[in-house]
Amino acid sequence: MALEDFLALADDSLKTAYHKASFNIEKARADVVTRLKKAEEQFMATEPARGRKMFKVNNNVVELTLPFNVDGKNVLYIPSERFVDAVKKLSDAVGKGEVDKEIEAGAPSEPENKPRARAPRATGSGGGKGWTDERRARFAETIAARKASR
Repeated sequence: MALEDFLALADDSLKTAYHKASFNIEKARADVVTRLKKAEEQFMATEPARGRKMFKVNNNVVELTLPFNVDGKNVLYIPSERFVDAVKKLSDAVGKGEVDKEIEAGAPSEPENKPRARAPRATGSGGGKGWTDERRARFAETIAARKASR
């Protein structure tokens, strides 16, 4: 009887609520503002920027890719001479909470630091990332030649 009472309290429909990550809008806002400031710094740098960028520049036009939609778009095109002003205005809007709904809607449903599965290694002469049998034979020959020359 006690086991039935215990099982009556359990609810399998709560599994999705358990695995759903809680969303913190202040943290998300701060992250977006930080990324926008970094994009501005990368844009203004005199040397090529290293790492991932939120933007691409071509023909004096900047393609800005946002992690959320603004007016139904997450890719916006801005003249390069107005890019810094646009980033500052967007950063101010994010800081004031004007795009909280868009940020929350664009937030990933799962954490990004989720471990990725490794791709299986190709074996044999089936192609892929593994060596072919011919390549293995040539490699063995070169190793044998090195050993013989010693």
